[in-house]
Amino acid sequence: MELTRTIRIRLQPTPEQASALARTVEANRQALDYVSRIAFERRIRNAIALHRAAYRTIRSLYGLPSQMACTVCRTVAATYKSMKSNGNEDTPAEFKHAKPVFQWNRDYVLRNGVAHLTTLDGRLRIPFRVEPPYRRYLQDGWTFGAAELVRKRHGWYLHVSVSKSVPDHADDFDAVIGVDQGMRFLVTASCGDQVMFIRGGRVKQTRLHYVRLRASLQRKGTRSAKRRLKAIGRRESRFMTDVNHQIAKAVVHFAQAQGQRPLIVLEDLTGSNLSVRFRLKDRYWRMSWAFRQLTDFIRYKAEEAGIAVMFIDPTGTSETCPKCGHCETANRSRKRHEFRCKKCGYRCNDDLAASRVIAQKGLECLRQSQSA
Repeated sequence: MELTRTIRIRLQPTPEQASALARTVEANRQALDYVSRIAFERRIRNAIALHRAAYRTIRSLYGLPSQMACTVCRTVAATYKSMKSNGNEDTPAEFKHAKPVFQWNRDYVLRNGVAHLTTLDGRLRIPFRVEPPYRRYLQDGWTFGAAELVRKRHGWYLHVSVSKSVPDHADDFDAVIGVDQGMRFLVTASCGDQVMFIRGGRVKQTRLHYVRLRASLQRKGTRSAKRRLKAIGRRESRFMTDVNHQIAKAVVHFAQAQGQRPLIVLEDLTGSNLSVRFRLKDRYWRMSWAFRQLTDFIRYKAEEAGIAVMFIDPTGTSETCPKCGHCETANRSRKRHEFRCKKCGYRCNDDLAASRVIAQKGLECLRQSQSA
């Protein structure tokens, strides 16, 4: 199995180097738009055919280095193929905020704290800084791949793709952990009698503060209020990302404490907000909650720790009794946050019951895959 991650490297260019980077980004964007028009007008979707039709022109017209010109053709071809699969091939692709893509050992190299980047002004040597969370990816057998040059408010960054091969997981798991995601308890994890609850009250109060602050600024409607709204949106996004990182780390540590070869079972919540009915006053909390991000964080942190992750169908997990298997809507009281089976009388917290059912479904899927 191959793990792939994206790390962020902050470049520290001089003003002259920053100007060269900006010109490279703009030339790359213009080349993408030019090749996109050729692909649309001539209905070319193959990268090799597009390369033959546009390579020499974009090299001479925009001054792109050879490898970057090749990448432009591949990017446009991949974009139109994606648009075709989405049923949107009747409009030309536009690259308003395109980012140049550099290929490892061709367009860029990272060596001794210096990034060697190919630009319109030739090869630039730009010092860089790596934040502590990303430093481990610069060693321990990780292989570098493509990198995107990104300009943000506070400077220039390289978003570098790194990969590493790890052994596949064995099927002889000694612990199965069911993980239920919710709003009152952000995560409820259980393995037998071992249980972990992570409450969501503090997070909800913090987000409520941002809701009130945004409402106040929206009523003002001034320029400064609009700038402040953008800043608050970014701050709330960073807050939720940090919370989800902490929760994912706690879930992985809980799984490691249960056995040497644990399995984490999660619900596949793709599209769940579109199929679940909820009250109008809960619309903001439900529709803006970062379930997908938390799931992704748990998965990638578990994979790095050598822990297998399984996804199961969430249908009925909150209404099924973990003791007798009876499924009925009346089993769960959302108002009291209680689960009480109408058949056998089993009683516990509703989120805990759901996490135990998730673990049982994971075991059932595991047995079916082993017997197939």
